[in-house]
Amino acid sequence: MVPPLRAVLVGRPRNRIQWGLDALLVLLLLVGTFAAYAVGFVEVSGGVVFLPGAATLIGFIVAVCIGAGRRGLLVACASVFAAYIGFQAEWAFLGLSSHSLAGKLAFLFDPVGLAVFGVAALIIGTVGFGVGSLGRVSFERLGWRPGPSLRSDE
Repeated sequence: MVPPLRAVLVGRPRNRIQWGLDALLVLLLLVGTFAAYAVGFVEVSGGVVFLPGAATLIGFIVAVCIGAGRRGLLVACASVFAAYIGFQAEWAFLGLSSHSLAGKLAFLFDPVGLAVFGVAALIIGTVGFGVGSLGRVSFERLGWRPGPSLRSDE
């Protein structure tokens, strides 16, 4: 059975608290990616960087988890975009130390950079969401259910 478009885009019906948790997840991903690059946990390895590898991987993994949890394609793409913006914010505020605040903000909100990150977030978020959704459906068809087993014969 193919789910309706609304269910794919925003996930199963949820209340405001669950939407707030999704927004918090996206915000934490942005701040966490910023912090990971700032403290040197992940690094950019040389050259011209169009898409940072670590931010892409982090966003992809979160998108897979969102797809597996039926939380919606929009949340998956927003998560990848947040990881990219976390990288961009670290680069703008900590990497461009000689620039003024206005120059740093102009770099952070550069329309071309945001467009590149937006297109990449749509592609990578969709692929990650699809991998997570297909993985969940595959496990369900095999009879595996997540969570602890409550059967007494094990």
